[in-house]
This record gives sequence, C-alpha cells and structure tokens, in this order.
Amino acid sequence: MNKDTEQEETTMQLAHVLFTDIVGYSRLPTDEQAKALRVLQEIVRGTAEVSRARSQDKLISIATGDGIALVFFNDPMAPVQCAMEISRALKGNPEIKLRMGIHSGPVDKIVDVNDSVNVAGAGINMAQRVMDSGDAGHILVSRRVAEDLAQYSTWQPFLHDLKEVEVKHGVRMHMFNLYTGDVGNSDLPEKIRLSKKRNMVAPAIGIAAVVVIIVVGGFLLLRRAPPSPSKLTRPESEFTAQLQKKTDSWVDSLFAAQAPNGGFKASPSAADATAQGWATAQGLAVIFSTQKNVDSYVPKIKNAFDYIEKVRRVNPAEGWNYYDNTNPYTVTEIESWVALGYIKSLESKTAVWNDSERPEIVKRIVRDLDEVKRRQDASGGWRPIRDAGPDFTRTYSTIMALWVMIDAKKSPLIGPRVGSQYDEAIRNGTNWLLQTYKGGQGWVQNPNRSGQKDLFEGLTAQTLFVISQEEDIAEFAYVRNDPTYRIARKDFINNKQLASRSIDKDNSHIPDADVRFAGSEFMAEGSTFLWFPWTLLELSRLSFDQSLPVEDREAATGLRLDILNANADALGNYTESGNLTYQFAENLFCVSGYINAVQAGKP
Repeated sequence: MNKDTEQEETTMQLAHVLFTDIVGYSRLPTDEQAKALRVLQEIVRGTAEVSRARSQDKLISIATGDGIALVFFNDPMAPVQCAMEISRALKGNPEIKLRMGIHSGPVDKIVDVNDSVNVAGAGINMAQRVMDSGDAGHILVSRRVAEDLAQYSTWQPFLHDLKEVEVKHGVRMHMFNLYTGDVGNSDLPEKIRLSKKRNMVAPAIGIAAVVVIIVVGGFLLLRRAPPSPSKLTRPESEFTAQLQKKTDSWVDSLFAAQAPNGGFKASPSAADATAQGWATAQGLAVIFSTQKNVDSYVPKIKNAFDYIEKVRRVNPAEGWNYYDNTNPYTVTEIESWVALGYIKSLESKTAVWNDSERPEIVKRIVRDLDEVKRRQDASGGWRPIRDAGPDFTRTYSTIMALWVMIDAKKSPLIGPRVGSQYDEAIRNGTNWLLQTYKGGQGWVQNPNRSGQKDLFEGLTAQTLFVISQEEDIAEFAYVRNDPTYRIARKDFINNKQLASRSIDKDNSHIPDADVRFAGSEFMAEGSTFLWFPWTLLELSRLSFDQSLPVEDREAATGLRLDILNANADALGNYTESGNLTYQFAENLFCVSGYINAVQAGKP
C-alpha cells in the first residue's frame, strides 16, 4: 500500500453507525450461535440501505462476534432506516433477540492485520455504548442522531426521550428510544430503569420527610374543610365484563335475523322485513371478526352464503343492489362486505369450508375484488356505482373498498393469491382520503361538495380505522408517517366534545344533497354513521398505538373512559330497541374489537 492510500485510509471522517448485538448469544449452543449469526447476516445483506451504501462504496461492515457493526458514510438516515428494516425482518425469526444502537460521530479508517479496511474511534465506540444500554428489541439512538431525525416532523412521534444515561467508565450520554407501532421496543431498558431507581433513592429520603410534613398539615386543613364532590367513574374492567355479555347475545340476535331463504333481514324481529344481501354480508363478516366460537351455526352460515350467491347480479353490472330487486345499480359497499365475509370465513377458527370447497371460495373473493377495483375513479376515490361521474366519489365507498383490499393483502390464504395486483389501487385510495381530510372537521361523506359544516364522527373514526389497517404492511408502512394522518389522529384524540355525545341522538345521516347523483337515476341510501361504536374502537386502537407520544395515548384512554361512563349503560337498550341488523352488526364488531384490545393490551 502506498503512502497516499495509507493517508486516505487513516483520515478521520464523520460516520453514521448501527451497532447490533444478539442478546443471550453466549448462552446458545455452538450450532445455534452459528445459525443465528447466519440468519442475521442474510437479513442485513438484504436490506435496501445496505445494498444502496455498498453500491456507492459508502459502507464498512464489521463482524463483532455476537453481532454486526454497520458504518455508513453516505446518509445520516441510513442506519435508522436499516435498523427498522432489520427489526421488521426479524419478526419472522423471533428466536433471534437483537438490540441495536445508533450514533453519528468521527471515526478513523484503518487497515487491520488482515489488510482489511476497518474503523476505530469515538463514533463506533459510542454507538456500542448506546446499544449496550438496551434490551432485546430496542433501537436506541444518541442525542446527536435524535436531533438529526427531529428535523423531520414525520420522525418526531417515534423518538422517546430517556434523558441522560450513565454508560461505561461513568460517561453520561443523552439517549432516545426509537419505536413505532411495529418496530422497536417501547419498554424502558432494564439498565436505565435500575440506574434511574438508584439515582432516585437518595433524594427520595429527603423528599419523604417533606411529604410527611405536607401530609400532616394537609390532613389538619382537610378536617376543617368540607369534602368536595367528585364525579363517580367506573373502571375499565366493569365495562369489559358488562359489554362481553352483550356481544354474546348480539351474535344470537344476528342469527335471529336469518330468514328461511338464508338471508339476514334488515330487522331481526320485524315480521314484514325482507332479507338483504347487505345485511347478510355485513352480519357474516362481523360474526367471524369477533373471534367467537360459532361452530353450532355452520349450517346457518352456509345457508347465508348460498343466499348471497343466489341474489348476485351479473347484468348490467356485477354485484348486489340495496334490496335484491330488479334495480340495475349494484353498490360498491355491498360488494366489499361480501368479499370481507368470504375472506373472514376462510380465516375463522370455525371450520366453515372443507378442502374441496375452499378453491371455489377463493375464486369468489378474487371475482369480487376485481369488481371493486373496477369501480375506482381516476382521482383515487371509489364510486358507489360503476357509472363514472365527476362528483360520484364518496368517502364510505372508498373506505369499504380499501378495507377489503387491505384485508385480502393481509390474509395468509388470499394474500399470496392476489400478490401486488391491488397495491396501486390501495395507495391511490389512501391518498384520496388523506387529500380530502378537513382539519377540525374530519371526513365528510361527499368531499366534492363545498361549504359543509356537519361532523361525521362515526365516518371519521371508521376512516381512521381503515387507514390504520395498512400500517403493518411493508408496502404501505409509509402512511404512518404521513403528516395529514398524524394530524387526523391528533384531532380525533383532542375532540373532547365526544364525551358529551348521546349514544342514541347524535348519529349522522347523509344530507339530502349527497343522496342524489347528478346525471344518474341512482340514489344513495341515507345511511346513519354510528358515532359511538366506531369511536370506541378507534380510541381503543389509539390508546395502544406505540407510534404516538405517551400523552396522546393517555388522552385517548381517558376520552374513551369518559365516553363509556356516559353511554355504556344505554348501549344495550339503544341497540336492542332499535331492532336493526346493521346496528347489531356494527356495535358487535366495534365493541368486540374494544374488548379484545383491552384484554390483550394492544390494538
């Protein structure tokens, strides 16, 4: 090696370092150690950031024995993006417990004893110390990295301040925990927790003496002052127990709506009500979504699907209309509910279909997904009918179409069958929704009409729910960082007026101006958007959304409890006295989702 090359290799440079370490590596048998490292190396090599940096000759990879250090010289964001890619990929290898640390700092390129280019210096040493402070799953970053990320609003919600932490040799570093809803570890690292506990012991002794004085003084004052009244609130456990009983009875109520021809009637106990494809499909999709055991209902379920197929139209447009009559207009929302029902029947723990029947069910799902896709407008939104018109797009049609396509993408059985053929439609539909969001108001049924002031909290909650279903799909993970989506969630959490809503009075109807479609004989049904169940479900999801700041999650939890305290007792009477199949279905879906989320501690 000549002097010029040697000088170039030893020049100090700013590097962006990702240091990784397999937790518990030394306790693994030798063959499992080799396997774990091999899997980790394959994952790292397969990341987009590593490939990009290598193509630019801006990466040095260093084997550390129980992990890998990646030293990037191209982009401060590269180690962060790479860490997130690795974290997602490791979900398929849960046996590998990896912790990661990231720091930007100066390094020297050196040539080691094997004539290989290596690095040394504070940049890599500090990255290792950051990593050493974490546990399995953690992605910890230094303050320097956090400051770079904080320049971009999309990263700010994912940075959680750990304050100053003592690392090796008494050095103190300011660190941040990086985690979102699907990557990272939201728990406080054990080393940091113990360190903070030790630091609090001495001050706590002095504080305790002060507290005793304050408490005694306060007690004497309280003895002379009358108690102030406080609002009685019930704990979460009471609501989950109360509502669990309701959901069990609502499943029976939906099957009570089944007519002799197999379809579900629009009203369970109304003698003159007729069966509808919409009520049937929605009822079936919801029943499977509850995760309840419905083995005893399998014959009724198959009869219901037979009814759906019998009333399906082919001309002039494929699908189902509102009342299963000769009206030529088939409706996107019904097509979506039918496909959702079929998808969820394949995934149900109740075995509905045998091996010989499953291929036909898959064909029906793809058939209906293709029809849904055909109804998408060039703007990205969906029309309730296939007819094209400049103002035909509607929010509810769009969220139902997106929901079923996202569900199909996520389905272990349907996902491999459809691949990426609906990805562009999903992206365009999501963009349409984000573009039509109105700050402080939410989503309205017809965003094409200006001057609207009505609030549709139920529609807004359902829209947020549908968009959230994309977040854990790699191709659509970008939506989590979309600024409009973040504002929409924040607005929803801060809508304190929801706590004063009445469960049976404040539901929103489609305005008459939006029921008619100019130049078409089609008229939309003036559907009621139920605010309570969808708000309950969305606030439950937001309460456990690790990509949100702690204060936002706590605010969502508090608002949810306020709404439950105000409305839970009236829910049963409202749903049952209303005697409408769609009310049973939507409340069953959302309340079951709320119970499952709270009991599992996650959305």
